[in-house]
Amino acid sequence: MVDESPAALHCTAAAVPRASLLRSPLSVSRDSGGGVSVREVRRVHVLKFGSSVLARPAAYRSVAEEIRAEVSGGANVVAVVSAMGDTTDDLLAAAREVAPSLPDDLMGSLLATGEEASVALLRLALATAGVRAVGMSFWHLPVRTQGPLGSADPVAVDARRIETAFAAHDAIVLPGFVGVDETGVTSLLGRGGSDLTALFLGHALGATEVRLVKDVDGIFPADPKRFPDIAPLRTATWREARRTAGGVVQDRALRFAEDHRIPFRVAAPGGTGTWVGRHDPAHDRNSGRKASARCA
Repeated sequence: MVDESPAALHCTAAAVPRASLLRSPLSVSRDSGGGVSVREVRRVHVLKFGSSVLARPAAYRSVAEEIRAEVSGGANVVAVVSAMGDTTDDLLAAAREVAPSLPDDLMGSLLATGEEASVALLRLALATAGVRAVGMSFWHLPVRTQGPLGSADPVAVDARRIETAFAAHDAIVLPGFVGVDETGVTSLLGRGGSDLTALFLGHALGATEVRLVKDVDGIFPADPKRFPDIAPLRTATWREARRTAGGVVQDRALRFAEDHRIPFRVAAPGGTGTWVGRHDPAHDRNSGRKASARCA
């Protein structure tokens, strides 16, 4: 039985070795008759879809097709979703009409409903697309956090639940932006926090790829609205990304990626985008250090 106590789940990203299951292309086991069975362990891709990509209901069908293509290519997919379109801003506006003050604990519970609805919508789209998928709420698979409730830091997750779910599903849909603190109160990872959720989960799972799917195809060296002919960077170091991302990626997520040497890609749906940290000398020096926020 999995120990789900706060003490068991409270482990940091640098403390626990990554699961060997997700590092090996084959898994070998013995059946009840003593025979040996070998099965392929598929790659794990973590894809994050933000509110600008999930701008309207029809977008969920397009996202489901992108996930289906990843699955057809041999990957298991963890899809991290933000709330649809302006849902978060609409909920904030409604809350301000209801109450003069907005306590962080209550706001976390309110704003989390946007991500939870988004999980359900993508599950519907994936079922229609014929993808074997399951959705998990932030209570079913809590990302444990520390710090202020409105801008908390992710510190632990039970990655075994994801590994177990992949035995029967090809895709798992999870809410971004939302966590649970050590006292059980709903916490938020700050504006743009779904980026941080995706990178944290990718690190915990030892994912083959973490991709932040945006409405722009990568990170640009200057504002593409002012310079419409400018091309995105194809590669960037983490430090370069922090200097030039211009709000495309949450700064706290970029710091987390740099601190833990996590390469990732920023791209539009179907685009090439920008690889961050993939060819960074710092990543090459640290490529042997593999750790995760998995609880043993």
